[in-house]
Amino acid sequence: MLRSVRNFFGARPYILSIVISVVVVLWMLSGQKNSQAEEATPEAAAEEKALTRVQVHRYSAQSIVQTLNLYGRTEALRQSTIGAEVAGRLSELLVERGAFVQEGDALARIDISNRQSQLKRAQALLEQRRIEYSGIQALNKKGFQGKASLAQARASLVDAQSLVESLTLDIDNTVIVAPFTGYYNHNYVEEGAYLGVGDPILQLTDTSEMVVRVDVSERDVNEMRAGLPALVKVMSGDEIPGVVSFVATVSNPATNTFKVEVLVDNSAKKLKAGVSAAVVFGLAEVSAIKVTPAVLALDDSGELGVKIVVDEHVQFVPAQLVRSEPDGAWLSGFDGDTDVIILGQGFVNPGEHVEAVSIATESQVTAQSKGE
Repeated sequence: MLRSVRNFFGARPYILSIVISVVVVLWMLSGQKNSQAEEATPEAAAEEKALTRVQVHRYSAQSIVQTLNLYGRTEALRQSTIGAEVAGRLSELLVERGAFVQEGDALARIDISNRQSQLKRAQALLEQRRIEYSGIQALNKKGFQGKASLAQARASLVDAQSLVESLTLDIDNTVIVAPFTGYYNHNYVEEGAYLGVGDPILQLTDTSEMVVRVDVSERDVNEMRAGLPALVKVMSGDEIPGVVSFVATVSNPATNTFKVEVLVDNSAKKLKAGVSAAVVFGLAEVSAIKVTPAVLALDDSGELGVKIVVDEHVQFVPAQLVRSEPDGAWLSGFDGDTDVIILGQGFVNPGEHVEAVSIATESQVTAQSKGE
């Protein structure tokens, strides 16, 4: 049998060559497949081990009011310079500087001089003109006086009445009274000074209501409207509600900002005029999450945001600040639940496949390992 095989292949050597070649090729192919299979397993294992582990916290978006924070100064709603209505010497200041006065209270007095004697003379002249007018009027009815004489007598009577009224008003105006309730804040002259008509005497300030004026950018001015609620905060820590009372329709050409006034009730006298104040305006409601500054990260372009995990892959969401608070910041652009990376965000990049572990899961694993 063996001899017959040898004779067969000896007579046909090319068949032997073909068989040997096929065997060699099959052997080489089987070795390559085994090598690939052996190498694939360590690579897959290495890839599995290469997944970066990050810790995430699930934040639930909430509906909050978006705010706009601006800064301004408090001003009194009314502040008036009280001046002299008649000329004369300032004889007396009737209130102490800084005093609280009611509307109609006497503030100062100007020397009456000879106005009283002038008034007596004018009153006597008025009585004379009345008698003359009555006589001419009676004669006119009888036909002894013409209409021209009657008109002249009436004009003289009116002149005398006007003089009496003018002198009476001058005498009344020698006493300066408060036109509204407020504080006597400042005096411009001292007792004994001579005043002309209109010369300033003192300053009266009404602080029962305050106005806080702020400058709003052209980007935010469309959010402003009369009646919009606001919160005024001052350095003393007091927070007082207010409301927008005025929105300018023309910008300041130097700054391209619009003046907005916030009216604040100051009946409790918590605010002083001329102090710095922060004004918080409540705008539209938005959906946002509240995070601590520690979770914020930077992308490759240096933009500030947070890194989240979606389907085990990292995504970067730019930070859209809605409101800042002492214990964190509210960021908009989120709906529902979001897994935010709170540990390890600096070691992963957007698009990277990661192993995300929540705080609760991490605590459970740690507890189990300690128990074992």
